[in-house]
Amino acid sequence: MDKDIVEEFYLLALIDIANGKDISELEEAIDMYEEVEEYEACAGILKAIHESGYMTIRQIINTINEIDNEPRNY
Repeated sequence: MDKDIVEEFYLLALIDIANGKDISELEEAIDMYEEVEEYEACAGILKAIHESGYMTIRQIINTINEIDNEPRNY
């Protein structure tokens, strides 16, 4: 499993959550990615859903900023 892809989808899902996207919409995205066997995407989105359940919006935004400022391994 490509951890960079998981982290990218985790970050994107956190951004969606911080912007008010409903969790059910993210769960629909998981279903779609499962159908096309993009399991890294599923893992990243699922991680964001689980972790955001016990985070405030401020904590989510701080996490996004921390991840966004990390050096990339492209």
